[in-house]
Amino acid sequence: MPASLIDNHQSFQPAAEILAARDKDMPTPPGAGHALAAIAEAKAQLRSIKPRNLAPFMAQAWGLSPRGARRSVLIAAGMDADRWESPIHSFTEEERIELRAATSAAIRVYERLLNAI
Repeated sequence: MPASLIDNHQSFQPAAEILAARDKDMPTPPGAGHALAAIAEAKAQLRSIKPRNLAPFMAQAWGLSPRGARRSVLIAAGMDADRWESPIHSFTEEERIELRAATSAAIRVYERLLNAI
């Protein structure tokens, strides 16, 4: 005769175990003291880090990558940003002139930003 599975039903388990499992998966409520303390500790640790070269961190903060920079230049030159992987010889001479002008303008903008920082 098959055994009944009623013995394994959750209603027969202590409620504390069920509630603990539920609370483990619940998100931390906004303004929770332990969460704010953990955030303050993480911020203090980040402030104590003194990198030698800030350029990679600034570039990362600005979202710069070779892909991002190339797409930005293509957009500034009035071209399709999806061509960012295209080799330079695939552009026409007029497009290359526009790319050079957009690149020079982008470099000037980044230099002004860097000087301001």
